[in-house]
Amino acid sequence: MAVSPIPPPSIAWYVCLTKPRREAFAVRKLEEQGYEVFLPLLTQWQKNKDGWTKKQQVMFPRYGFVRCSRPGQSIAPIRSTPGVTGLVTFGNVPATLDEATLAAIRSLAEHQARALDEKQLPFQAGDSVAIADGPLKGMSGIVSAVAEERVTVMLSLLGREKPVAVPTGHLTLA
Repeated sequence: MAVSPIPPPSIAWYVCLTKPRREAFAVRKLEEQGYEVFLPLLTQWQKNKDGWTKKQQVMFPRYGFVRCSRPGQSIAPIRSTPGVTGLVTFGNVPATLDEATLAAIRSLAEHQARALDEKQLPFQAGDSVAIADGPLKGMSGIVSAVAEERVTVMLSLLGREKPVAVPTGHLTLA
């Protein structure tokens, strides 16, 4: 009696549409059902009252990628999963991505995260910045040096370029 090999899981990734700002919830519910899910994230700098912090955001708002993780698993339950609106389709055919395309998206997200991890602050020498708070509010200049809590900005004062140390929380990228 010959045993037939178990076919590999589907290599096609389906494009899943989620409810607004419910991507993480939908991913969790899909994973609970045994699907393999990928939600690409971007890390970005965000200014708050205490200064600058890194925050993760969804790369494609309202979209995620899902595929069956075991042979014979149906995609039908996906559309009734909490947090999911349905699969993206072209007519009656679900939109799919191949592994190479998904690998490129993964690589892009990982590269962006590594590049941002190397930076301690969102400012680099040469960046144009605007002063959004403090006594110099409204002025703009070019970053010449970056320290942990202060950034040296070249400002045009009285017709001359002068270096001025400004708290990081007072700056925005121009």
